[in-house]
Amino acid sequence: MIRQNMNKLLRSSRNKIIATIMGALGLILLGTLLIIFFTTYSAVYRNSQNLLRVFAEDYLEGKGPKGVPDESDDIPEMKVFEDASVMYLVGFSENGEVIDIMNDVKPFMSNDDLAAYAKSLADGERNGGVSGRLIYVVVEKNDNTYVVMMDNTLISSSMKTLILNTVIYGCAALVILFFVSLKVADGIMKPIDEMYKKQKLFISDAGHELKTPISTVSANAELLQREIGDNRWLDNIIFENHRMKELVKELLDLSRTENIETVKEDVDFSKTVMGGMLPFDSVAFEKGLLIESSIAPDIHVSGDLNELGKLLSTLIDNAISHADTSSEKNKNICVNLFASDKKAVLEVSNPGKEIPPDDIEKIFERFYRTDSSRKLNGHYGLGLAIAKAITENHGGNIGVKCADGITTFFVELPMVR
Repeated sequence: MIRQNMNKLLRSSRNKIIATIMGALGLILLGTLLIIFFTTYSAVYRNSQNLLRVFAEDYLEGKGPKGVPDESDDIPEMKVFEDASVMYLVGFSENGEVIDIMNDVKPFMSNDDLAAYAKSLADGERNGGVSGRLIYVVVEKNDNTYVVMMDNTLISSSMKTLILNTVIYGCAALVILFFVSLKVADGIMKPIDEMYKKQKLFISDAGHELKTPISTVSANAELLQREIGDNRWLDNIIFENHRMKELVKELLDLSRTENIETVKEDVDFSKTVMGGMLPFDSVAFEKGLLIESSIAPDIHVSGDLNELGKLLSTLIDNAISHADTSSEKNKNICVNLFASDKKAVLEVSNPGKEIPPDDIEKIFERFYRTDSSRKLNGHYGLGLAIAKAITENHGGNIGVKCADGITTFFVELPMVR
């Protein structure tokens, strides 16, 4: 289960890396495509506006006094414009009368309707823009107002094609980037996976290698103590050697819990909790604490009896060690076991200072201890890591909550009946 959870963690990290890479590359690609689209559209729009203004200038220069072209005038530019796109023009005098209409190339509305439409554009606040299927400019010349319009259908069709190509090639690029992200994420996660495996192997090997010298130092210290009697330097050696022995024991327990498959059987968890509390009564009493319990009967889980006992003892020992005995209101360690939604819920609570949110997220990590608990109390920051490993080995969840000066560690395990 631990290996499965670690694999899940690595896969989750890999997926996060892929999501981050894809998100960043996707945003860059989207931004690039949007820039291409809007710059292209702006360029087309400006060119169309310039085309209309040039057309208006050339058209008006070839007109007679009332805007009627002279038959003798040769305007080759007109042919160019007529071949390029369909142009419409309506001229208004200073008092708003229509003085000229160009609507004979490819009319899509009557002259009166075109004049009314152009009048609404001329009366607007803008000197150019897009209105419906037309792109237009408003030109002032000789106290007259001319509205020059061009069919925008070709431009709209070109922009739709541009959008379609942008979407198609953008999606194709994202697919390519996805597979590139997979390769990059695998390359990033490979050394992390190898480092984790080496770390576990180191802890296991170091623990086993340290057992022999620790036992040797312990035996020699005891023999020397018999020879010379009490000696504070020797007492310090024995004390530190004992601490080292306990630390190595916890390291090996953690390594064994993480790497060995649990042999599961039907366990009466109610009896396990009831019996596991008894050895701690005297320990709690020495610190001025009492252990209270509320154990629901006949709660069964599938698991290893020894590991579940270790889980319980770790949580109770942790509660006693970190209980705040200065408060006169509450000096009880509470152990509760009950069933909820087909899960066995074990709660171990103690009076104490509220754990900061940042510490709650890290409290189950190896060797992590809050600043308030960094003292020689026989704990090395591995107990809760072992408790978490045992819980996950049994398919459960472990957590902590703080409220009203009470810290509660809870474990949820699936029930078998």
